[in-house]
Amino acid sequence: MTRLSNIVPLLVLVGAITAIVVAVGAVLHLPDIPYNLRELFLDQASLPALIFFALTLIWIGAGPILLAHVVLQSRRAYLILPVVLVVVSLVSKMLLSRSVTYESIDDIIGSNNLFGLVTRENVWGAFWGRVFNILGPDVVDFFERRVRYTALYSIPLLDIGLVFMFALRSSSRMKALHRFLMIMCVGGWFWLARTLIVTWAATDNLTELIARRPVPGIAGEWFLFAIPVLIGVSVVLLLHAAAEPKWWPVAVGSTIAALPVGWALLNLGLDAHVEKYGYTFSGAQFLLGPDRNNALSEYALFTRWVAVQLGGVGVTFVGAWIADRTARAAGAVATLSP
Repeated sequence: MTRLSNIVPLLVLVGAITAIVVAVGAVLHLPDIPYNLRELFLDQASLPALIFFALTLIWIGAGPILLAHVVLQSRRAYLILPVVLVVVSLVSKMLLSRSVTYESIDDIIGSNNLFGLVTRENVWGAFWGRVFNILGPDVVDFFERRVRYTALYSIPLLDIGLVFMFALRSSSRMKALHRFLMIMCVGGWFWLARTLIVTWAATDNLTELIARRPVPGIAGEWFLFAIPVLIGVSVVLLLHAAAEPKWWPVAVGSTIAALPVGWALLNLGLDAHVEKYGYTFSGAQFLLGPDRNNALSEYALFTRWVAVQLGGVGVTFVGAWIADRTARAAGAVATLSP
């Protein structure tokens, strides 16, 4: 690595932060944007809040590629994977907490209710009730918030990270037994994370949007979990193209072709008829529309989803590229294989 090649990722990082801050600032001034987006940021979308938000978005791509490098270079990948998932998720939590309000975070991960359930309703028995009373609500709430956030964030993190792991040449060096243990670890993590965010949800803001009638026999959340995989595949192809220009037609074409697939997965995963506060609307309308009173056409919703998915691919690609180049400069030897 030359000195210039070490500086390039930093320059790209600065440029990406600037572009995201300008883009988010512009979006916040557009008409008919979702009302929850207007209320999202700290200090009325101040510059520091937008900068930390930009870092949060870039980390969406940087975290999975770092996870892939660390896990694949570990002799016991199935042991290191949970540790890296927690660390990467908590870094995201730290960045996000400095950019958006706690109310916005709680709307997604739910309010802290474990202390009351354990101490007053004895859901875990008398012993844990005494332990929680000794620890106090502040300590329990501190850990509960981070556990809930990790459970939610780690699902797209693991989705994209697995795509990156499959794309790295060193993944073929894993022994058969370690592969089996890795599969068990991944499956166990998905089961636990889903249990925490769906079965044991502390808010209905997410669960009420998920499709109630599985198609075909698959719970709606699994279709939503597939969207980060789709984004990860697009990002891997773009990373190939960044290294070998001949891949650009394939990468761009695949990214465009993935847009209707992402839209189909979104609609399969979300309920078409959500009833709340006397209104009936689709899950997609709730996420992408301006409010519950003003419904957008399917074409308008699809157009907004295209912007969301392309934005997700873009920030994930930039974050992954920056982290990948930085990891190589630090001595990571795994490379993406076409």
